[in-house]
Amino acid sequence: MSKKKDNKNTKNDKEENLLELIDIKKTYKLGSVETEVLNGVNLKVKKSEIIVILGPSGSGKTTLLNILSGLDRPTSGSILFNGKDLAKVSESKITKFRKDNLGFIFQTYNLLEHLNVRENVLVGSKLGKNKVDIDEIIKVVGLTRHKKKYMHELSGGEQQRVSIARALAKNPSIMFADEPTGALDEKTGKVVLKCLVDANNKLGTTMIIVTHNPGIAQIGDRVLHVNSGNIDKIIINEKRVDPKEIPWG
Repeated sequence: MSKKKDNKNTKNDKEENLLELIDIKKTYKLGSVETEVLNGVNLKVKKSEIIVILGPSGSGKTTLLNILSGLDRPTSGSILFNGKDLAKVSESKITKFRKDNLGFIFQTYNLLEHLNVRENVLVGSKLGKNKVDIDEIIKVVGLTRHKKKYMHELSGGEQQRVSIARALAKNPSIMFADEPTGALDEKTGKVVLKCLVDANNKLGTTMIIVTHNPGIAQIGDRVLHVNSGNIDKIIINEKRVDPKEIPWG
């Protein structure tokens, strides 16, 4: 009886996992000097969860994000997306994988100044393979009344929300956010975080957020502490904290 239950759990686990890292190592070589940045990392990313990655400068958290998102290749190990090993596919297929399945939010907004809010979001939708309701995405990030405005008419926080909407408009399986509030003050940063949480709740988008701000950890389902190239601690939050209630900095 116990064995049957275990098998069922294993099956459900496989169905739930969207992305998996198996014994990932990453070494950079400069001349004759080799630097190991990731040392045998293992991780399973589940559908529709929010993961927050924390770690000091040089810990390997950004490299981990780049490996997860296919922006960088591991030296060894496997990256399974829906069971397919991305570490073994060609560069052109990795590029197509990112285009079809992933969304990115960076500290710099990289928006098109000559386009208004709706047009910027529309550009994002044309990069994806799944049709989405552009106006609904804009509503999720709270910019409906600003959708005809141009970038110079928006605050920094509003521009970051445009970049979130543009990434969501691809209807990505996973959204990667690298220090999404790094250039924002507390009040604006919490508004941006609420947009990410709302998108996860309403659209089911899996979120992976890298930050140096420990308060942000409270909005996630799991918190990964990265140190010296390893995930040295995983904290599971039984309940997410509303972004407006988290401590800042």
